Amino acid sequence: MNDDSIVRTTILSALSEICGTDKVMSSPDLDLFVTGLLDSFGLVELMLAIHEQLDMEIAPTEVDREMWSTPNKIIQYLEEKR
Repeated sequence: MNDDSIVRTTILSALSEICGTDKVMSSPDLDLFVTGLLDSFGLVELMLAIHEQLDMEIAPTEVDREMWSTPNKIIQYLEEKR
C-alpha cells in the first residue's frame, strides 16, 4: 500500500469511529462540522489518531476549520504534509 492510500484508509477509519458513522466513507466531501459529526473534542481525538497511527505531529495551530472541514480535505492536507 502506498503512503497516500495509507493516509486515506487511516483517516476514513478514524473519522468513522470518532464520528460514529460510516457516512464519512461513502461521502468524503461531507462537511463534518456543519453536519455536527465532528466538534473540537473529536478534532483532538483525530489529531491523536494521526499521531499514533501515522506518526505525524499536528499542532493545533495548523488546524484551520475550513481546511479540515471534510474527510477529503483532511486527507489532502496530510498527504501534502508527508
